[in-house]
Order: sequence, then structure tokens, then C-alpha cells
Amino acid sequence: MTPGGSSERSRNRRRMRGARIGTARSGSLPLCLVILLGSSCHMLHGQEVAPYLQGGERGQQVVLEGNRLVLTCPAGGSWPLQYRWTLNNTNVTDWTPQYRLSMPSLKRADAGSYQCMVRNRMGAVIHRRTEVHVAFMGNFSSGEQRKTATRGRAAIISPPPLASFPRPLVTWYKDGHKIIPNNRIAITLDNHLVVLATTAADAGRYHVEALNEMTGENVTSPAVYLSVSVGKKNRGSTDSLSDSSSQSCGWAGPKYPESEHVAPAIVIGPKNTTVVVGKEATLECIANARPVDGLALSWKRDGRRLAGGRRLIVPAATSSDAGLYVCEALVSNSTAKPVEARAYLTVMEPPSLTVQPKRKISADLDRNIEIPCQASGVPQPRIEWYKDAVPLSKLANARYKVSSATGLTVRRVQPGDGGIFQCFARSPAGETQAHTELLVSSVAPTLLSPPSDQTVTDGDTALFTCQNSGAPRPAVTWRKGSQVIASGSVQVPRFTLLQSGGLQIRPVSVQDSGEFTCIASNSEGTINATAALTVWSRTVISVPPDDQRVIKGTTAVLACNATHDPRISISFKWDRGGVAVLPSSGGRVSVRPGSLTISQTWSGDIGDYTCSVTSQAGNDSRSARLEVIELPHSPRSLTARLNDSDSRSVHLSWLRPFDGNSPLLYYVLELSENNSPWKVYLSEVDPAVSEVSVGGLTPARTYQFRLCAVNQVGRGQYSAETQRMMLREEAPSAPPNNIVASGRTNQSIMVQWQPPPESELNGVLRGYVLRYRLAGLPGDYQEKNISTPETNYCLLKDLIIWTQYQIQVAAYTGAGLGVYSRPVTEYTLQGVPTAPPQEVEVVAINSTTIRFTWNPPPQQFINGINQGYKLLVWPEQSPEEVRVVTITPDYPSSRHTGLVSGLRKFTWYYGSTLCFTTPGDGPRSAPTLLQTHEDTPGPVRHLSFTEILDTSLRVSWAEPLDKNGIITGYMLWWEAPSVKSSRVDRSLSNSTLQYQLTGLTSTTAYTIQVAARTGAGQGVVASATISTGVPPELPGAPSNLVISNISPRTAMLRFRPGADGKTAISRWIVEGQVVKEDGKEEAWRVVYQKDNEPDADTLEIPSLTPFTRYRFRMQQVNIVGSSPMSAPSRLIQTLQAAPDTHPSNLSLVSATQTSLRFSWKPLLESEFNSSPETVGYRLRVWRTDGDGEDRTEDVKGGFGTSEATIEGLSPWTHHQVQIQAFNSIGPGPWSQNVAARTAESAPSGPPANVTAEAVSSSRIMLTWAPLPEAQRNGVIIGYKVLYREKDSDGPPSVRVVEGDRNLTLLLGFLQKYTMYALQVLAYTRIGDGPPSGAVLLRTKEDVPGPPVRMMFPEVRLTSVRVVWQPPAFPNGIILGYQISYRLHSRDPLRWTTVEVGSNARQFTVTGLASEHTYVFRLTARTAVGWGEPQEALVVTTERRGKQHTAFSQSAVHITTRVDLPKLCVSVLDCVSNALRYQSSTK
Repeated sequence: MTPGGSSERSRNRRRMRGARIGTARSGSLPLCLVILLGSSCHMLHGQEVAPYLQGGERGQQVVLEGNRLVLTCPAGGSWPLQYRWTLNNTNVTDWTPQYRLSMPSLKRADAGSYQCMVRNRMGAVIHRRTEVHVAFMGNFSSGEQRKTATRGRAAIISPPPLASFPRPLVTWYKDGHKIIPNNRIAITLDNHLVVLATTAADAGRYHVEALNEMTGENVTSPAVYLSVSVGKKNRGSTDSLSDSSSQSCGWAGPKYPESEHVAPAIVIGPKNTTVVVGKEATLECIANARPVDGLALSWKRDGRRLAGGRRLIVPAATSSDAGLYVCEALVSNSTAKPVEARAYLTVMEPPSLTVQPKRKISADLDRNIEIPCQASGVPQPRIEWYKDAVPLSKLANARYKVSSATGLTVRRVQPGDGGIFQCFARSPAGETQAHTELLVSSVAPTLLSPPSDQTVTDGDTALFTCQNSGAPRPAVTWRKGSQVIASGSVQVPRFTLLQSGGLQIRPVSVQDSGEFTCIASNSEGTINATAALTVWSRTVISVPPDDQRVIKGTTAVLACNATHDPRISISFKWDRGGVAVLPSSGGRVSVRPGSLTISQTWSGDIGDYTCSVTSQAGNDSRSARLEVIELPHSPRSLTARLNDSDSRSVHLSWLRPFDGNSPLLYYVLELSENNSPWKVYLSEVDPAVSEVSVGGLTPARTYQFRLCAVNQVGRGQYSAETQRMMLREEAPSAPPNNIVASGRTNQSIMVQWQPPPESELNGVLRGYVLRYRLAGLPGDYQEKNISTPETNYCLLKDLIIWTQYQIQVAAYTGAGLGVYSRPVTEYTLQGVPTAPPQEVEVVAINSTTIRFTWNPPPQQFINGINQGYKLLVWPEQSPEEVRVVTITPDYPSSRHTGLVSGLRKFTWYYGSTLCFTTPGDGPRSAPTLLQTHEDTPGPVRHLSFTEILDTSLRVSWAEPLDKNGIITGYMLWWEAPSVKSSRVDRSLSNSTLQYQLTGLTSTTAYTIQVAARTGAGQGVVASATISTGVPPELPGAPSNLVISNISPRTAMLRFRPGADGKTAISRWIVEGQVVKEDGKEEAWRVVYQKDNEPDADTLEIPSLTPFTRYRFRMQQVNIVGSSPMSAPSRLIQTLQAAPDTHPSNLSLVSATQTSLRFSWKPLLESEFNSSPETVGYRLRVWRTDGDGEDRTEDVKGGFGTSEATIEGLSPWTHHQVQIQAFNSIGPGPWSQNVAARTAESAPSGPPANVTAEAVSSSRIMLTWAPLPEAQRNGVIIGYKVLYREKDSDGPPSVRVVEGDRNLTLLLGFLQKYTMYALQVLAYTRIGDGPPSGAVLLRTKEDVPGPPVRMMFPEVRLTSVRVVWQPPAFPNGIILGYQISYRLHSRDPLRWTTVEVGSNARQFTVTGLASEHTYVFRLTARTAVGWGEPQEALVVTTERRGKQHTAFSQSAVHITTRVDLPKLCVSVLDCVSNALRYQSSTK
């Protein structure tokens, strides 16, 4: 170790705080162990590994244009390795740790030779080259071309220029047909098209298609037009032979006669060519001659023929293939001389190293060292030397000597010579290289710049130096404590070993604080040094100021706080736009730690405020924007003008106002219509516009507009109001409302309507036009003009019965007729049919039914809605007994059918039919006489037996009561039931009413039957049983009566029959007796009979009365007569049941407005079917119209109650009432409905939908809807309209509208432009109903009355001051006044006029002539126009006393007085006195 190095370390120890340096020889074990712990095996001797190359030949890459290119640089060596890339020997990157070069989208300009360099602390090496080609396809760059060739000569067509890699494959076309090369056509290596021995047929359009095999793209060239001319030798000659040469795709070359020979000529000669050994070489030669078929090409070298054809290919060239090649062209069988062309083929050999250095070479100090490197190749390569990737020529080191024979000699080796020497052998055939690492030994490590203590801020970069020297170059290791953090083999994130040996820590964190040791070692020894790192926490603004928008005049507070290391101090400052913000003397601006406060903000405070914090541990700043906002100003120059193309819109324009430093959100547009209060019309107008079209206005109305802007703060001031303007009148844009048509009679229709909405009237309503025609039929309308706007109805008369009409109504103004309403249709009322049904057929279909069939009457004669048909049937002999059957019309069917049943059999009837509508029946069809069919007769009457003997008897009978036809005879049967086959029958004539039966068996019972017969068949059989030889007698009485199974209405009677009287029992008769509670017995009466059950012993007695005490007796009947009565049964009582009937004679006794009183005939006590303690009556009542719910009320009192009242009903309402009786078992049936209506009352509600519309300045049209039926409470006689001025204390005026269908009223003679409160009520004969809610409406504006109290307090020679008060009747909003004046003696039409505003109450007229009489006229104006004038005479003079000269011509009284000779007592006196006074003063 040199003394100089020791003294340097001593100075470093004094300069660096806490730095420690130590050295050790290679034999020092403890330090060696520490190094070994943190290093890889290749550093056992304290050396790092120089960079070395990995991978084989780099070769080339072809990448599509626009694709990604990735190149890698495989290499090894100790860390840190760095890489740099070059393109065509120009750096494209700096030194970087990235070994990969990535280009996301490759361009054509990126093609070239890429090479990377790798370095670390031990040296640098250059990698092999990589050729990068970009595959692309361009477009042909030129336009269409025209070429001319001489006939017989060769034509060479070159393709237009085309940029492409690799060279494209081309296909030539002639006139759209593909060209295939042949003996006359060739395509060269350069894609030229050669046409030999051209003829006229070769002329045409040529183009080429190019295909890039890498990209797959193809392009088509512009056309090349070839024309063939005739040479001087051929002019005047023609081709006499037809083309006969071979054709390709429709394109052929001609064959020429032998006499037209062309000597051979080389068209495309071979080119000198250079190739690398092993590559293919191609020589090309094209010749022309005529005839082409005789042309032969051959290749020669050194006089020896090699091959024939246009191309000579050398597959794998060697050095022996180099030399001169000759192409010879000759025409066989021709005297023409052969022609030839020459080319030289050069074969190159790539460089190769014949002598190359070892991978590592060691050298001692001050000794010479030779590094061998020799190469061979064709041509001879040149040798270039690099040290650590830098050419030796740039180092200019005299100790480096390069010899082509030996290599590189390094004289007097120094430590700085250590590194990598690289030898490149380059020639046009390529390059090769070899490198070696020169290791200089025998110098122990020294620290040229040891590390020093560092203090840095968190996040910054800490940099420790550790520059050293030694031979070999020392390896450097950095430790923190015992941990190795950086070396040639150890990498830790954020810790980087630098090329100089220093250590970089980026970014630094607080945890990095501590001591770091640099250790430099080689084979000659080790040295180390230690330095401390102190890390401060970075000062940052933790609470930055926020952008603020404050309202003008308020306080803005900008906050700003920072966090910092406690070992340092910080300071704040504020600036705005680079100018420091300082506290103001008045305290408006105050700066405190952590905040900036600005009170009473205004526009001068607007700006960007920056809070800056400074400290040793870093600075930070943040900015915020302060905006002071305020209300926007009012828009300026607001003007309005009528739209010429749209009478319903107004065009507004204005100047954009100041926005108050806050972007305008929108404008608010308000309008006043006809002096009404302002209202918002457009709530959000785009703030970017300065004009807008206001549409949707109502014609014939006046409008005034104003505008305000709105920003974030709020709404600004309104602009000045525009002048009031009136829109043009238009025809109404809406039809009249609520068109109602109703048929009044069968030839008239009443049409009613309401005016169009006021907003769509578009002017002053002048009247209506009503038009009508038959509905659904073509034809012209008939029209009616209603010229009074107050009329809102029209009765259409002389119409067709039951015909539908289509009706429309339109309103009109002075501008024309408005739109018609939607058509309403209505029928005239129905009439009765005027024609009977057609083609009526009446036939009997059986003995009791008649069938009618008919066609409807013609539709035009029905005169209404066909409600159906009535079938009328009456007996021929009893026309008053008419039976009527109603038939519903069957609309789908044209032929109708109906039946009348239940008629008498075999009877003559008349039948007729008619059609009816709601008003009544139409005429009957002609009656038809017909008879019902014959039927079987009823039973014979009075069947009896006489002359009863042992073997005979006589049977007698009478004709049936119901013959049902013509009796044609009788059938008689008899038989002994106990004897088989004993039945005998006889058919008798219709005149036979008795018959003698003979041949009977004595004392035998016979059954005898008789039946009548008609043409329809046998009738009902009458039967009896009798015994021969034993005359029948009366039967005996039944006995042992037993009652069981008693129910409310039945009981079971068991008995023992009495003697049958020697004949069959034909009937059982049961009588019952009711026994009252008091024991009173009623008379016996028959309660049940049973026929034709001779063997009965049990009978069920039906139809008993519930809860009644009975006893029963009975008798039996045979052909002789009735038996005596049996003994009575025991007394029984039937069970209770609900009543069987309802009270009768239910009727209304009286009615009030809310109640109904009814009476009825009570049930008998027995009719309740139960005990009288549990019986009563129940009333049920409901509204006929179905509204509300049914009510049932039990009547207080017992079974004898006969009246009851139902309360709580609605007035004047139809009700249906029923009554029933009930007991403990249940209710009985309801009675028939009884209709009743409560008494009339005053209406309980007001009319609905009351609307008012100002028709003019003194008239209001009031409309309302009819009163709901539920609130009428009687017959509405009419309506009352109550109206008075708003806020008036007096009683309202009343107008009566009679009739319940009149729902409009035009109020006239009202005060102009006055607010009225209007109400409507309905009334009946009982009284008035409640009034509707007040509708407030103002009458329209009109011209005003004259101003009042016009006076002239100052009259001078040339001026007059006039004062006045507004008109007593302004009739609207006064918009201004007009003062007109003229000389009294001048033309009465020559007035001077001055207009003043509505708030003016005086005006001074100047420039008058002295001592003259003037007429002054004062007029007020509303939106409607100028009103009545007030006039006065004034004399301009100063000769007066205390009074002033003024005369009023519009009133009898004098407004002001003058000193006249006498008092004027009239207007004429005043005028004449004034004139006399004027003449006297002159």
C-alpha cells in the first residue's frame, strides 16, 4: 500500500463523521469469511466475473410491419449487468439493466442491424449482430405508361416502382389474360417482361400483380400500354401468314416467314455477380432474333460449354466457381453471326479467426503483453479492436499497438488496462469476433473516494461513494451491519451497486437509517470503509387547501397543515399568482399557521392561492382556487318584436349580462298577459343563447316580457320590461266545448255547446256556425249562422223522423271561422211503426198451440228501434179475450217465428201480429182465421148402473164435458178380475149413452170402463166396479182413527176401513175441525180427498195450518154414495212454522223530505203460525236508482201493528218498499214492491264545474254543470247567479236562469276591468241550495275614461304646466298619457302631441306663442287604446290676478278660473269671454 493512499485515508477519517476504514491481506481469515458469507462461489479469491456472451449465432429476423419486435441479449457475469442497444452502429438506448429490447409496433425505418453491448464493473463486451427485416407491401408509385416497340424487335416492359420486402412474386397480364412465359416471352429475375420478335398482335394493355408471400398482400399495377410500330425495313410490307404459334390464355405470338430474318441480339445481358461460398448463384441472359424458334442460347467458361438456356444456376458456389462466364446467342441454319455477352462471378469466403486469444490473460504491472488475433477469408478481412466495447481508435492510447501479423500489444501494463479486449474480423462476407479478459495483478485494493456520512430525506436517493483501484480490479461488497445488501452476486431491491463501486439507495426509507460498509477485495488484499446514513421523515402537506367558491361579502378560509420530522422546523407562506399574500392592516386578510382567512371577499380576491411549506426535509406546496361569486346582473337591451311568419310567437333578444363569476345556469323568462300579474313562462332558458322565440302565445292579447339570469348564487335582477305589444287576431284554434245534441221530437234536435277556451279564442268572439247533415251519407252540409256570441244553443227543426244526424259547431272571430268540433251524432226521436210485419203466416201446430212466421216491416217504416213483436190471438166468438205474446226481435234472421200456447182445443181463433217501438205499437197485420187441432176427449160424465140382475145390468153415462173434437163413438169394456180372459169390449156409436150388459155370472164382481172417442183417438177412461145379483149399498163408516207424524203442515191418519157396500171404494174423504184456544170449535170442513185407492188404510193429510189444534173424521164413498162419518180423532196441534203470507194492502200514508210512513193490513193471529208473543213485522226499503244499500227495520209492536215510519232518507228520492211478517221460527214471504218518493227539498249541493270567461270589458260568460241527481232533492226550477265586485261589502246582485237545462248565462253591464266574485246555486220550489265556491274573474280591459282634475297652475307667455289625476274609471292598467294642444284659431286637425309615462302627473308645454288661446286635450291609454279626452282652453298671458285661465269643454263645471269681466256660467260663455279678453289685451 502506497504512502499516498495512507495519507488520503487519514484525511477521509478527519473529514467523515464516524467513517471507519480497515485493510486486510488475502490471508486474513475473519474478513474472508464475512465476504464468503455474502458472495457466490466465483468470488472465493475476491474477484468478480466479467461479462460474457451466451447463445449462438444471432442470424436475422423478419417481422411484419406493425407487429411487435422483441430482441434479447443473452449474457452472464457479476451484477450489476447493464445493456445498451445500437441500430446500424447508432445508439438507440442508454445503459440500462434491461436485457430485452421491445418495440411494440415495428415501422419500415426500424429495419437494420441491431447489436447489444453488455457491461459490469469488470468490463464490457459487444454481442453478435442481428439483422431485422420488416416485411411490408407498398403500392405502385407511378401512373399509367405508354411504350412503343418496333415490329420484330424485343419489347422490354418494366414494372412500375414498388416498395416491398421481401421481393414480391409477380404475374403479368395482357388485356386481362395471364401471361405464361414461353420461348418468345420471358420474365426476368428483376420481374421485367420481355417480348421477343414483336408483332402487331403484341400491342395491348399490360399490367402486373405483385404478391408478398410474408404479408399475404397483393397489389395491381397501373396499366402499361404497348404499341408496335413498323420499322423502316418493314414499311409497306404486310404479314401474309396467319398466326400459328402456341397460345397462352388467349395471347399468341405469330410465326414469321423465313425471309423476314432478324439477326440475334442480346436483350438482357448477364450481370457481374458476387455470392458467398455455399450460396446459390444465378446468371441470366435473354436474346432476340427472328425466327425465335431457331434461336439458341448457351453458356461457356474458359471456352467450355456449360449449359443452354436463358439462366445458368450454380447451386452451391465454391471458390473454384469464380471466373468469367460467356452467354452466346445464335440462330440455327442462319448465316447471321452469333453474339455473346460476358459476366464475372465472384465467390467470397466469410472471415474466420485463425489465431484467437484465450478467454483470460494475466499480466504484471509494467510488463508488455500480447493479445493474438489473426483471420482469413475472401476478400481478406480487416481486424478491429475494442476495449470494453470502445474502439481502440477512440481511446488513442499510445501503449496499444495493433499489428496485422500478430494482433494487439499492450506495453507497460497499468492497472487501468484491466478489462475486456475484443477482436472483430470483418469483410463483405460477414464478421466474426473473439474476446479476452485482461487481468492485471500484484496491486492491492485502495479506496480513492471512501463513503461519507449522509443525511437524506425519506423518498430521496442516498448515494455512497466507494471508488477504488487495484489489480486485478477489486470486487466490491456493501453491508449494512452483518447483512450483505449489494455485491457482484447479491441484489436487494432498492440497493444498487454502481459501476464505480458506490452504493445507490432509491428510494430511501426511514428504516434504512444506520451504518453501511464498503468492502473492496482482490487477490492481493481487502479494504473497507464505513459511513452512517441518517433519514429524515419528509415534510408533506397533509391538509391541502381546497378549491372554494364563496359568495361576495362572506369569509373564505383556506386551510393548510403539514406533517414533518420533529428534528427539523418548518415555515409556511402563501402567495397568489407568484405574489406573496401578506396580512392586511385592517385585519381583512389574516395569515395564521395552518390557514389563510379573507373576510369581506370581493372580485379582487379571485385567484389561485398557493400554500408553500419549506424545511430541511423537503418542501411541498399545494394550490387552490378561490372564486368569489355574486348574483348575476340583469340582462341588457331586452327587445321584443313580432314574428312575421308566426302570429303566435314573439322574438326576444338581449345582451348577455355579467355572470357574477359563476357560470349562468339558465335564464328565467316572465311575461304579463293583458296586464295580468307576471308569471314564469320559460323556467330554464339555455344560458348560451342571447335570443329566443317565445311561442304558444294567444292571439289578440297584449304581452310584456322581462328576463333575469340565474347562477349558483341565485336569481339576479330582472331586466327592464319590454314595451307592451298586441298580437294579431286569428280565427279560433279550438272548437266550442261540450257539444251536446239531444232529440226533442221526432223531427227536431236541440244542440247546445259552450264557447271555446278563452286561451284559444284568439280574438273577440262574434258568433258560431252550426252545420249538419245525415250521418254516414255523402252530401252537403246545411249551415246555421248564430251571430250573437251569447247564444249557445240551436234547435234544428224539420228533420226526418228517427234519423241520425252528424252535427258540428265552429266559432268565429273577426279574423275568420275557427275549427269545427268533432262530429256528434244524434237521432230524432222515435215514432211508431207505420207498416205491419210482412208475409205473415199463422198455422195451428197442435190442439193448443199456434205458430206465427213473418218478416219484419221495411226498415224505413219502423221509425225507431224495433223493440219486438206482439202476437195477438182471440177466439172467433169472443174478440175481447185477446191473448198477447211478445217476441224479442231476432236481428240476425230475416224470418221470425213465434208460438202462442195454452189455447183451447179444437177452437176457432183469429191471429194477427204487429211491430212496436218505444213510443207505441204499429198497425196490425191482416187477421187470419184458423182452428186448433182436434184432440182426445175428456172422461165421460155420470157413469151409473141400473137394472142390476144376476146375469145382466145396465150402464149409463153422459157426453164428456171436454169433447176436444167431434165425438165419433164410445168404447165399453167389462171383465171379472178374478176370471182370466173374461174381458169383453164393445165399440158404440156417438149417439149411444147406455148399454145393457148380458151373459154375466151371478154374484160376481165386474170392472166396467167407458171412454169417448174422437178422430184424434180414445179419450180418458171412466171406471167402476159392481157385483151382479147383489145390488150395491152404502159403505160403512171407517173407525179407529189414529194421528201420528205431526208436522207444521201435515199429519199421518191411520184407520180401519168400514164395509165397502158390496162394491169398490172409489173415494176417501177426510174432514177436519179447528178448535180455538178458548175451546170454541169451528165447523167441520173437508181437508183431504183420495180417489181410486180402494184398499187404503193410511192417509197423509196435507195443507194443514201450522200451530193449529185439529181433530179429524172421515167417510168412504162407493158407487152408491157416501158412508156415515167416523168418530172424531183425538185433538192434536200442528207444529209452529214461519208465516205463510205477508201483510196486505201496504201503502204510503205520508212522506216528508227524509221519511216515509206506511200502513198495512195486519195478519190474523192464526196467520203467524206460532205463538203471538214472538211475532212481528219487518220493512225493507231501497233506492230505485240502486245507490246506497238496502235498509231493513223491525216494526215495534205486536201482530196488530198496522203503521210504521222509516227515517233518515234522502229528499226527493224514489224508493221501493216491502213488508214481511216473522216469528220465532223465521220470516215469512216479502210482499210486492210498493214505490214511494220522499218529499221535495232545497238542493243539498252547488252546481259543479263553474267556469267564467271574460267576453269583453263589460260582459262575462258563466257556465256550469248540472246538479248531480243525488243533490237535486226535487225538481230544479232554475239557477241563480250571484255576483259582486271583489271585496265589496254590499249584497251581491242576482240573475235568475229559469229551467234546469240552461247552464250558461252572459252577464252584461259590468264594470270594466273589475274583479268580480261569481257564484251559482240551484233552487227548487222549496228553496235555494248552497252557492258554489266563488270564481274570481276580471273583466277585460277597455279604453279608459278621461283624466280628472286637469289644472294649469302655471301659465306663462310661452309655456303652460298642466297637472292632472288618473281617470276615475281607468278601465285597465294605465300605460301612459297623451297631451295634445293646438291654437284655438287654427286647423282643428293640426295637433301637437306629447306622450308621457303612466306615472306622470304633470307636464310643461314650452315653445308656445304668447297672448294666444290654446286648446289642450289630455287622454289616457290602456293596452286596448286611447280613452276619452279631457279638453280645456288656455290663454298664454301673464295679465291675470290670482287665478289662471282654463276652460273645460268636456264638463259643465269650470276646472280653473280667470279674471274675466264677468263670471262665465256655461262653457260657451267661458269660450266667448276668453276670446273677448284676448282681443282686448291685444
